[in-house]
Amino acid sequence: MALGSGFGIMRPVALAGSVFGLVALGILSLKYGDLLLQWQPAPRNAAWRTPGAYLSGLILLASGVGLAISSTRRAAAIIASVWIGLWVAFLHFPAAIAANGKIAVVLGLAECAAMALGIASLVGGKSGGMSRLLLLVFGVCLIVFGISHFVYADFTAKMVPAWLPARLAIAYLTGVIHVLTGVCLVIGYSTRLAATLEALMMTSFVALVHIPRVADAPRNRLELTMLAVAVLLTSATWLIPTLGGHRR
Repeated sequence: MALGSGFGIMRPVALAGSVFGLVALGILSLKYGDLLLQWQPAPRNAAWRTPGAYLSGLILLASGVGLAISSTRRAAAIIASVWIGLWVAFLHFPAAIAANGKIAVVLGLAECAAMALGIASLVGGKSGGMSRLLLLVFGVCLIVFGISHFVYADFTAKMVPAWLPARLAIAYLTGVIHVLTGVCLVIGYSTRLAATLEALMMTSFVALVHIPRVADAPRNRLELTMLAVAVLLTSATWLIPTLGGHRR
């Protein structure tokens, strides 16, 4: 069975999630006249910060709307993935180097890279080699997510809904799943099963963690931004496995 065949039913949902995430991030950038917190790590006193935020907001908003229209989807996906990729190259990499690879900083890099890769999967026309490379890099991003759960286990546990038991154990368990699914994508082993498990887990994060937190604090900028990022990451997790038709 081709890797993407089990994900066909989720592709429209993931596409809608990508539209929502980009539009939401664009609106937040325009509303606050500022960059997207740790996802656009620029110096607070940078002269270009405010105009850069408005430019970024317009690009994200326009590309999100473009994704919703079939005739402009490919162009919008290219613009959005390249734009977020530029954050990785010019904001996150320098920050990660300056922080000597501190996992909290590398996490932001991995999250933006994963979002860019997911949106890039909507461009279409990937060769087998390119598809494999995107899966490999996405797998590395998942491993970084998992490591962050171990390094910041207490913080992660606090994100787990209070009504669930063994919150610290859940933090470690989700970290293990991130790492294992990431390794599977990197080495090309049981990629369809690994991607399914990861996508389901990421979907549960949106439903059980981020939506309730926004419901409790609907005006909180950080919570709103985290929800938009989480939706984009979840959409990416459903979209990436449709690349290339790998058989595992």
